[in-house]
Amino acid sequence: GRTGINVIGLTREVKQALSNNTEPLKVAVMGCVVNGPGEAREADFGIAGGKGRGIVFAHGRVVKTCDESELVASLLQEIEESSRLSRRTGPRRARQRAAVFGPP
Repeated sequence: GRTGINVIGLTREVKQALSNNTEPLKVAVMGCVVNGPGEAREADFGIAGGKGRGIVFAHGRVVKTCDESELVASLLQEIEESSRLSRRTGPRRARQRAAVFGPP
């Protein structure tokens, strides 16, 4: 397949990083930069990668390209920036915690 990153490891890392988050979020961890954003377009945020590079996306649109080693930090930065904006405009949905979708 086209999976070129450790999706399971990244999913665990994202889940851990967002474990204390109380804002409503859907986060996707995908293995293919070509199809990932489209397949996970219902997610609020996500990452996808391959061959040492990756992308961060929001609502199905690519917002950043970075090295694989920077994917989780870049994702968290994007979520934080969006969170600051949503605090000014109010919450979008009434869910309790971040939902991270990817392998177990």
